[in-house]
Parts: sequence; structure tokens; C-alpha cells
Amino acid sequence: MICIFDRAAMEHTLSLDLDPQLRRLLERRFANLLTPWGDLTDYTEWIILEPGDTEEDICREVGFSPFVEPREGARWRTNGFDPFWDHLAIEDGHYVMIQSFGSTFAYVLIIPDGPDILPDLRTMCLTYINFF
Repeated sequence: MICIFDRAAMEHTLSLDLDPQLRRLLERRFANLLTPWGDLTDYTEWIILEPGDTEEDICREVGFSPFVEPREGARWRTNGFDPFWDHLAIEDGHYVMIQSFGSTFAYVLIIPDGPDILPDLRTMCLTYINFF
């Protein structure tokens, strides 16, 4: 899991030997943090999943599971589960899931669409990709 929480971590991540599609996605998304209303860099935390990362790892980092709807506590594939994210898209071979908190802070989960990444999470993203 790669965690990016400030400009220095962004620069460090972009200095790594990244998959070219992931690099393009990050460069584009990082550039979008500079808005007419201000710089959102310090209000956004990025989590890039890697092979071997688990649901527990995600929970430990962001404080919630993308598999559990926070209002009712319904788990994905059970009655009562509704997608609760603010945004879900597929870009450059990666799912991008955004959950905001309040008016400024957001977590952005970058989920590579590859066989070594939490298969249930990828399946859930594919299931709901057209909802957003």
C-alpha cells in the first residue's frame, strides 16, 4: 500500500518506478488538486493498493471498509448495502474510489485492475462502476 498525504509524498511517489498508466493517472489527478478555489493537496489522502493488501489494511489506513455501508452497517452482497462513495471511475486501468468527509477532506483509493489486487474489491467496483 502506498499512502500519499502531502506534496512531499506525492513527489516521492512520482519518483518511484511506477506502472506508466498509474503514473499518468496520478499526474493528472495531482494536477487537478490545484483549483480556482485553492490547493486541495493537504486535504486529500491517496491510498494506492498493491498486491497482498487486505480489507484490514484499508481499514487501518482510512478508518472504514469500502465493503461496509457506514450508515446501516450493511456489508456488500447483503440486503441494505448501497454504494456510499462520492465517486467511482475507471481510469488508465485503475479504479478510482473517492470518499469525502465534510466539505474539504477526501480519501482517494486507487485500485489497480489486476489479478493480484483484492479480487472482491475489484468485483465490487465493476458491479457499481455505472452508478457514478
